[in-house]
Amino acid sequence: MERLVEYLTPQAAAERLVELAAEMGSTEVAAVRNLGLVPAARELYLLAPHAPLPAPELHAFAVDMDGTSTTTEPLALHALEFMVRRITGRMDRAAWPGLDALRDIPFVIGNSNFRHTEFLLQRYRDAIDPAAFRASVMEAWLWTLIMMRDRQRLAEVQRNMAACGAAAVLEDDELRAAQAAPPAPHERAALIARLCARHAACVQPPHAGAEVAAALDVYYHRYHDVLQQIELGGGEHLARELLGAAQHLIAPMPGYGVFVCLIKGWLDEAAARALAPVLRAAHPRDAAPRARDADVLAHLARRFHQRPAKLALVTASIAYEAHVSMKEVMRVVSEEMAGWPLPPGPREQLRAQVSDYRTVFDGFVTASDAWEARLKPHRDLYSLAMYQMSIPVDCYRLCMAIEDTEPGIIAARAAGFGISIALPNHDTTRQNYEKASRVLHGGLPELVLDNHLMLALPH
Repeated sequence: MERLVEYLTPQAAAERLVELAAEMGSTEVAAVRNLGLVPAARELYLLAPHAPLPAPELHAFAVDMDGTSTTTEPLALHALEFMVRRITGRMDRAAWPGLDALRDIPFVIGNSNFRHTEFLLQRYRDAIDPAAFRASVMEAWLWTLIMMRDRQRLAEVQRNMAACGAAAVLEDDELRAAQAAPPAPHERAALIARLCARHAACVQPPHAGAEVAAALDVYYHRYHDVLQQIELGGGEHLARELLGAAQHLIAPMPGYGVFVCLIKGWLDEAAARALAPVLRAAHPRDAAPRARDADVLAHLARRFHQRPAKLALVTASIAYEAHVSMKEVMRVVSEEMAGWPLPPGPREQLRAQVSDYRTVFDGFVTASDAWEARLKPHRDLYSLAMYQMSIPVDCYRLCMAIEDTEPGIIAARAAGFGISIALPNHDTTRQNYEKASRVLHGGLPELVLDNHLMLALPH
C-alpha cells in the first residue's frame, strides 16, 4: 500500500514536484501567498494542463458568483468602501472620494474578504480614526447579534468580540432582550446607539489579525443590511441610492438565464432557435444578429438535451450572501423569462425549473464551506465543487470553470479543471488572465454564441 505521507528534504521535494508534474502533464506551478496566520509564506500548486480546444464534450460547469453569475460586484465594492468610510470617519465624499479605480479596486476583487480588508487597512492606515473604528465595529457586532439568524455568522462575531476584549457585552441585559425580540427599526437604531456609547471603548484588537477580522465585520454589517432590505422588497429604492438608477441591485449577468437553461438540457431545438436573438441582444460587444446564431444554439441544445451537464456555484462569499443573492438572481431570471419569445407552455415550464434556486445547482460551494485561509486562489472550493457534482477525476479535464478574476482561474486550475474561461467585467479588467484557457470580453453571450461553449460544432 502506498504511504499516505512522504517526508522529504527541500531538494528531494523539488525532484518529487518535477515527477508529479510529469505525471499530470503539467508545465506550470502557482506559488500562492498564504494569509499571515499560516507559517509558510506560500503554497505550491501544479496547474492542470489546458485541455485542447474545441473540446469533444463537457461534463460540468463551475461558475463564480460575483461578477460572473450576478451583478453583485458593485454591491461588494460599496460595502468595502462603506467600511473604510466608517473606520476613518470620512462619510462625506468631499472628505474622501472613495475607492480608487487603479490603486484600490484591482486589489479588492477576487480574493477572500479577509484579504480585501487587510489590504484596505494597510492602504488607509494613516487615516483610521481609533474612536470611529471602535464605534463602527461595536455597531456592526450589535446589529449582527440582533438582526442575523445565520449561526455561523453569529459564532464568528462572538469569537471576534472575545478576541477584542468585548465578550462581556454579550451579557448586557438590553442586548439579550433585543436578541429575544428584535425591536422596530427606529427603536433598534436608538438601542444600538445607547449600547455603542456604553461599550465601544472595550473594542481593543490585540493583534493585526483581530483588527482585520473586526473591520471585516463592518463590511458584513453593511452588505447584510442591504441584503435584508432587498429581501424585504427595498431593492429598487436602494439601487437609486447606491447606483443612481432604478435597477436590480442583484441581477443575473447578461445571458445567464439562457446559459443555465442550455447546459442543464432544458431547451429543445425550437426553444433554442427562438432564444438566439435574446442571447445575441445581451452581448455587450456584438449585439448585431448573426445568421448562424440559431443553428449554433439549436445544436448546443440538442447536445445538452441528450447529455445535460452539471452546474456548480463556487463563490468566496459566505453562505448567507450566496443564498440570498442566487434566490434573487433566479427571481429576476424568471421575470426575464416572462418576456422570452416562447409559447406559454414551454415558457412556464422553464420558469418552474428556476422557481427554487436550490434545485438548479448540482453543487453550491461558498466561503462558509472552508475558512479564510483556504479560499481562492487556493483550490479547496473548486475541489469541493467537483466532489459535490460527483465528477470522476479522469473527467476533470473536460470540465469548465468560468471566472472573472485571476485568483478564481488559479483556484480552478489547481483543482484540476482542464478548461478555465475568464470573463472580465467593468470592475475586473485589470486582472491578470494569462493563465486562463480563453479570455472573452463579451461575457456568457460570447462564450455560447461565438465560441460554442468551446465545443466542436459540425460545419
